[in-house]
Amino acid sequence: MQVKTIQQVYDWTVLFHTQMAANFHSVKDLLDEHNQMLVEYYLNYEKKLAEDLVGFKAITEINTLDTYCYEYFADNPELITFSDISTDQQIDETAIQVYLSTQHKKVIDLYEYLVSRAETQDTIEKLERLLELEHQGLKQMMQSANRHRDM
Repeated sequence: MQVKTIQQVYDWTVLFHTQMAANFHSVKDLLDEHNQMLVEYYLNYEKKLAEDLVGFKAITEINTLDTYCYEYFADNPELITFSDISTDQQIDETAIQVYLSTQHKKVIDLYEYLVSRAETQDTIEKLERLLELEHQGLKQMMQSANRHRDM
């Protein structure tokens, strides 16, 4: 997928969360029962994040943000290629959490960059809501993983 416009950033973010959910589904059967419950929660939450983002596709300041989107992805081409969780290593709670936080950090960095470049208050507010959605989603999943570990 090529990402050059803010609309494509939204599509990419939805695809990111969809791929995260699919990736967790693909490794679920490789895990013990305890970790299967954890990745089941993650895959459902990733699907929820994708659904939540579908409603955020309208934004102002399109031309300026399109330029910044294009530049960001040109400077970070590795974002286009989705990274699956490595099955070459032991997949345990720690590996799952590191993978989850590392992948989500990429999306958070992108939205932080776009917020820093936005010029109108309306656009800043919309992007900050998306950024907050990403932060809260990651925080919620990590807190649930910590509660899951205590079980």
